[in-house]
Amino acid sequence: MPLFKAADRLVYYAHVPKCGGSAIAYYLIDRFGPLGFYDSFYHDRPDETPWTRTSPQHVDVRALETLLPARFFDAMFAVVRHPVPRTVSTYHFQREVEKRIPDETSFSEWLKGLEDKGTPRFEYDNHVLPMDQLVPEGATIFHLEHGLDGLVHWCDLLTGRKDGPRAVTPENARGMLVDVKSEKAIPTEEDIARIGRIYDADFERFGYTLDRRDPSTPPPELTEAFLAERDRALDTMQRPVFRLKRWIRRRLQRV
Repeated sequence: MPLFKAADRLVYYAHVPKCGGSAIAYYLIDRFGPLGFYDSFYHDRPDETPWTRTSPQHVDVRALETLLPARFFDAMFAVVRHPVPRTVSTYHFQREVEKRIPDETSFSEWLKGLEDKGTPRFEYDNHVLPMDQLVPEGATIFHLEHGLDGLVHWCDLLTGRKDGPRAVTPENARGMLVDVKSEKAIPTEEDIARIGRIYDADFERFGYTLDRRDPSTPPPELTEAFLAERDRALDTMQRPVFRLKRWIRRRLQRV
């Protein structure tokens, strides 16, 4: 349930796991300051009874509506992703980073077990929960397949200013957190059909189909001037000095 103040507006970021969340969180912090209801150390804390069943950033809609009244926020947004690559990413993260899936468990075996028991709330810190249950109605939707430039532009419009970073940089891609030695899982036709059944509500609501990765929703329209600013920012971000400064800043922020 990440919250932040953008100018004089209270904004809710409906964080869907495995949809660029770390990159987005870092961008928001760089632009607007520390986030509220965001605990990057949730799983590192001493073994004690937590006050939430999941990390606060992975709150589902049911819990959100219990805690906060309707229209509490001035704006809401979420970034979603095609359910097939999102599910593959979840499998690798839980197997390689969180170590909650045994090494000997294949993607197909894990996925079959997921369908057999359903996608219960709080399982894997809500990483397997359908996006439909994480994104409130009325939130502005961005599709990861379109990139994150649209989010930068949306923040510009929200605040009426362009004083923030001009691009969102990738964070925590596979292999960045741990040394990956296994090959990436490639879903079989049976796996893909199973994902379609498990996440049918996500396919319907967010404009995805099983036979193509791009959503039916067109990408946001961005001006040539905006894209030129983005390209200059990306060039700057590749410079060694900038990358070193960013690495130090990230270690201090520890999102």
